[in-house]
Parts: sequence; structure tokens; C-alpha cells
Amino acid sequence: MRQPGPSELERVRSLAATATPTTAALADNPSARFSVRGAVDHVGRAVLLLRSRDPLHSALRNSGHGRSDLAVGVGLSALRHVGRTPTVRARLWCEGWVSTVPAGERREAALAVWERVPDEELLAAVDHPPTAGGWDAPLLARVEPATVLYETYDSAGVIDGGDFRAAEPDPLTGAAERIIGHVNDCHRDELGAALGQVPAAPEGAAWLWELDRHGLTLWVAPYDRGRPVLVRLPWSDPARSACDLERGLHELLAHRNAPR
Repeated sequence: MRQPGPSELERVRSLAATATPTTAALADNPSARFSVRGAVDHVGRAVLLLRSRDPLHSALRNSGHGRSDLAVGVGLSALRHVGRTPTVRARLWCEGWVSTVPAGERREAALAVWERVPDEELLAAVDHPPTAGGWDAPLLARVEPATVLYETYDSAGVIDGGDFRAAEPDPLTGAAERIIGHVNDCHRDELGAALGQVPAAPEGAAWLWELDRHGLTLWVAPYDRGRPVLVRLPWSDPARSACDLERGLHELLAHRNAPR
């Protein structure tokens, strides 16, 4: 059972905000998966950069100006580096409806993708609309989720697309990811020492796994080479800013007032 933390819906929505699209499949041929590139926008939709040779590009072209009831599934993956090893935090499969991004929203969509995939073809996708003369150019498409299936290291389930779109990620997600990267790169020794102060925690190598306004989660690889475990440490009071997260971590790493 998970310790106090965000609701499962908020947690999954936050994981989606940090995830990257990896694969997709048309609903009428779900076994034929193909690679995709892109990002997740601020409302939880997968935004994809499609080249003319991509199967989904062809499907949109054939559907008629890129707006249809074309059903697809898109796989998302959220990773965390444990040492030098990229480790999957969550896999999501979003089933929904795909369409090209409207002209007035392409620049914003391109910026979202650029943060994950800094590709010059994004310029062509913005400047050349998918009309009769522009279908050979790269295009931006997005998937409106109707159903979201998710699997994390410690849970799995299905979320209705409407609930998923209505949910907000943890407001500190962006700051938390930056802090996690810094701690795991520069303060592993202090993190390991702090783990020793946590009652009933296993002895092992520790990495910061999740960080949110409700607390933090450590990934612990036991020294006896057993299965890695997650140790959840809630804050005494919810964090309201990145400074609160940094202060809580400082207290943990300094071995004083550590979350219990």
C-alpha cells in the first residue's frame, strides 16, 4: 500500500507530464506498432511530430485534411536514471482520437515537442499546413485521450480520458524534476546516509525517485541484491513552492527532522 501522497490520478497525470511518446498503433491494426516522437502538452495530450513516411502521417493524409474520427493508441514512457541505467518509472497507453494540430496552436505544440525532440523539422511542421499542397511536409498531430492505461513500479490501472484531461499534474513537477536530477548527480552519499536514519528502511543504494508537494519517494536497491523497493517519506505539511521542496530535502540530507 502506498504511503500518504498524491492521488493516483494526480500521480499518473504528473508522470504523463514528464513522459515521452515512444510507440503508436492504429486502432484497426493494434498489433502493428510503430515508433513515434513527440511530447505531452499542458492538457495531457500526446503531441507527435510525423514525417511523411510515418504510418500515422499517411493515415491522416488519407482521412481527409487530417481531421477525422481516426482512433489510435500511443505509448508513453517516463524514465529515471538510476546510476547510468535508464529505468522505467511508468508506462502509459493512451487510446483516443488523433487529428492534426490547428494552425493557431501549432507554434505552441512545436515548442512542447522541442523540449523533448529539438528537431529542425518542427519549423516545417509549423510553416507548411497539411493542405493539398503541404501533405509531404512534416506535420504535428495530437491525440485526445479517451482511455489511459498505466503501469508504474508499484501500481497499475485504467483512467477515463475525461478524468485524465480534467486532472492537473502536481504544480511543482517541473521544479521537482530539476531538483531530482541535481540530488541524484551530486548528493548520493548524503542520500544514502539519510536512508539509514529512516526506521525500517532496507540497507541499500538509494536514489531520489519521485518528489512532489506531498513528500518524496526513494528507490532503494538492497545490498543483498533483492528486488528494489520504494520508500515513501511524506512531508509534515504540503510543499507550496520549489523552495519548500529544497528545504525539505536539505533537512533530510542533513539528518534532521527527516520525513517519517
